[in-house]
Amino acid sequence: MNKTVRLASIGECMIELSPAGKGLFKQGFAGDTFNTAIYLSRQFSPEIEVSYVTGLGSDPQSNGIRKLLVDEGLNVDSITMVEDKTPGLYLIENDESGERFFQYWRNDAAAKQMFAGWSVDKIKDLLETFNLVYFSGITLAILDEEQRNNLFEALAAVKGKVQIGFDPNYRAKLWPDSDICRAAYERAASLADLALVTIDDHQALWPDETAQSVADRWRQWGAAEVVVKEGGANCIVLDSEGFHDAPPPELLKPKDTTGAGDSFAAGYLGMRALGHDFAEAAQMAHTIAGKVIMHPGAVIDPSLWTRVEF
Repeated sequence: MNKTVRLASIGECMIELSPAGKGLFKQGFAGDTFNTAIYLSRQFSPEIEVSYVTGLGSDPQSNGIRKLLVDEGLNVDSITMVEDKTPGLYLIENDESGERFFQYWRNDAAAKQMFAGWSVDKIKDLLETFNLVYFSGITLAILDEEQRNNLFEALAAVKGKVQIGFDPNYRAKLWPDSDICRAAYERAASLADLALVTIDDHQALWPDETAQSVADRWRQWGAAEVVVKEGGANCIVLDSEGFHDAPPPELLKPKDTTGAGDSFAAGYLGMRALGHDFAEAAQMAHTIAGKVIMHPGAVIDPSLWTRVEF
């Protein structure tokens, strides 16, 4: 019997309030690494056991997030209890054309304290229990400098023993300035076995004009395998053997692209964690993202989900 692969997604889950008509809002939960973790569990369980690593309080909303994670088949043993803190919150509003706008309240969120008081060794000991760990630029942005540096040092200590995946997922408002963000991304790239980069995010920080130049930059920083996503149109992979095209199997007209990148990451990371090659991983990533963008919301209703055979 094959041994179950253990994968951790590290980051923040927030309370989501989305328009429900007549001035009402619907409550849900979402966040980039959270969304990825759920799609990983839906698609790859039981071959992969997915853990979510974050900080939550003891309030009803935190308990709601825990319950949802458990209901989705995720392991919640690595969630830090942060007393007197609650999840962050964001509100979605739509203008007359349907364009979505977001307002955030997350400055005092429990997730910002997930590694507060943790030594490098304590974080390392946690990371070593997994076969693959995944984090994003948002994960880095919400942590203070001490926690961020400790996480980097712990990742460096497990590099070579644990696969490391990273998605920059750039959010300008979360960083005090762009230079700090650039330095963090370069450090993350130096540790990453798998870097999943969206060309628009990258170009907001560096003037590279092509997907190839973006991939080259991340490889030069040390990322072993770089996936550059160009929306739904194309994707390229750069590894030690050179460039590879990995286009989607078909071009779709999306209904909602909110969860496209997060679900793509789930497909790619899951397949690579199970030992499949980049081409198979990219096809799974495109297929899962293609399912998700045809329905509203970052995490589509479980009733709309069907596992992709592989």
